[in-house]
Amino acid sequence: MRRQGYIFAETVVAMALLSMSALVIQGALRQAIITRGQAQDFNTARFLMERIASENALRFQQPEGSGSGIFDPPYERFSYEWELKRVEVPLPEIPPFLPPEVVANVLQNFKDYMGKLTVRIRWSRSGMDFERVGETLVRPELLWQPPPLEMAPLP
Repeated sequence: MRRQGYIFAETVVAMALLSMSALVIQGALRQAIITRGQAQDFNTARFLMERIASENALRFQQPEGSGSGIFDPPYERFSYEWELKRVEVPLPEIPPFLPPEVVANVLQNFKDYMGKLTVRIRWSRSGMDFERVGETLVRPELLWQPPPLEMAPLP
């Protein structure tokens, strides 16, 4: 019995399987490269966020406010926004068993506010937009509060 075309059919099936396998492997490699790039971007964004936060935290005193910008090369794909605002802190309940001098010290040194620094980093990769947000609290001494305005009597 002769089997004409058997080798041809076997070759076509083998080539089809090989082609499909190559496409699957190529897709997996492509996804791995994209994932690696995204991981690098998230790591870079974290360090850039810490950079902006440290620049704001190192100032001696600063008023409430905000700012934004774009990083210098090689990080020009990344932009940032920061905002510093006052956050009210309620007086915690003081335990009744504390000595009066400790209570007086707590009440004398208690500040009813802190600064909240929010840093937002944005970038894009492969047509997709990404964003990371970080927040930290700033000591009340570093948050400049304008003195209260004295009300002058109207003439």
